[in-house]
Amino acid sequence: MHFSLKEENYVVIENGSFKIKAIKGVSDTNRFPSVPGYVWFRTLFSARLIPTKVGRKIEDQENQNSEAQIEVISSPDISEPNSPNSSTLPKRNSKEPKYICGAQLEEAKEKFADNFQITYPIKRGVIQNWEELEALWRHILLKELNIKRARNECPVLVSVPNSWKRDDYERITQLFFETFNAPGLYIANQALMTMYGFGSLTGLVVDIGYGKTEITPVIDCSVQYHAAQVIPIAGQDFDEYFLSLLLSDSKFMEEYGDTPDLEFARAIKETDICEIPEDPYQIDNEKLERMEVDYLEKKVYEPLFNPQLINRHGILSLPEAISLAISLCETDRRNILWESITVTGGSSLVKGFKERLETELRLYLSASENYGDFQVKEVKFLKLPEYFTNLRERPDLGGFLGSSITAKLSFPDPKGFINKVDYNEHGPSVIHTKGY
Repeated sequence: MHFSLKEENYVVIENGSFKIKAIKGVSDTNRFPSVPGYVWFRTLFSARLIPTKVGRKIEDQENQNSEAQIEVISSPDISEPNSPNSSTLPKRNSKEPKYICGAQLEEAKEKFADNFQITYPIKRGVIQNWEELEALWRHILLKELNIKRARNECPVLVSVPNSWKRDDYERITQLFFETFNAPGLYIANQALMTMYGFGSLTGLVVDIGYGKTEITPVIDCSVQYHAAQVIPIAGQDFDEYFLSLLLSDSKFMEEYGDTPDLEFARAIKETDICEIPEDPYQIDNEKLERMEVDYLEKKVYEPLFNPQLINRHGILSLPEAISLAISLCETDRRNILWESITVTGGSSLVKGFKERLETELRLYLSASENYGDFQVKEVKFLKLPEYFTNLRERPDLGGFLGSSITAKLSFPDPKGFINKVDYNEHGPSVIHTKGY
């Protein structure tokens, strides 16, 4: 096996329900874009921020279903001739549907209108459709990152959430070696990558994504899966809740003069005008004093602290889930978890979030002044290391930063990842020999 060990060939793919971050080349992990949005991510960070959705013409799908099914596994120029791996994945059709991804998606949607269907391969952190996810990865690798499949010299680190199981790991392994012809693969846990990005080996990761919020304890580089908690409330729920607040506010509707949609609510939510008050009662007081839309902007993230606001009964609030996750860990390590909380994800950037969370979490700390060895004294949040001067104010990029650092350290070591020799010998089950 031979491939270039130059860092400009290392690929990192961080999978999310709303966006997928991807980069080729990790030589400078401190580079940071200066203008927000898709364009800067593409041009200055040498990275791609791709919506986690695919589209195709409906007639293509109907034609495919009506044609004879010719079963193949992968093209002969990619698979090894005597590969032991051919029975792991379901066989695929030789005529694959034509998916449209990335920047061309909205253009195609407008062009084909009602004859075009958009679907989401990942919902609330769970894979919904492998064929669509494969098409999205293919688009990222071959088009966005311009990798030549026949002569692929780019090892890939794929970071995944806690909810992806070992069967998913096996499928990822087969796809990247057989379909994308990758010379090497590293499958990384996103919470662990976040801890690495924040320069710590132990802590509690609170990741507020688009489809779900994950609370994951990490102790000495070991993910405590048994203690991890998932709250099915996140970015998409904040969007929907904010829209419902706008629609129910007669004064706003009168002044706006039109019916706002979900995109409108999301656009406002993602501006700097939204914030979380440290005192939740402040919202109701402001509502009594004035009926303006800015009081609504302070209620957007309240479902995370009170799930019943969106009729989610029987679901833990964020402070409750954090307390439970820590309580399920070893007694002598709980203190350091309370003092090493890492908050990441797009929604974590909202103004006032840490202050509010700290206020809520204090209720779970001991009020006694006679602290025992294992009693928690205070809540502390980790920050990105100061030497990442361009990134230290962007905790939402902590996981991507940790993944890039891990790629830099792992790929030069032949034993630090799954290589083609390993795969050809063991097949997708190689993940078990590598400790996954």
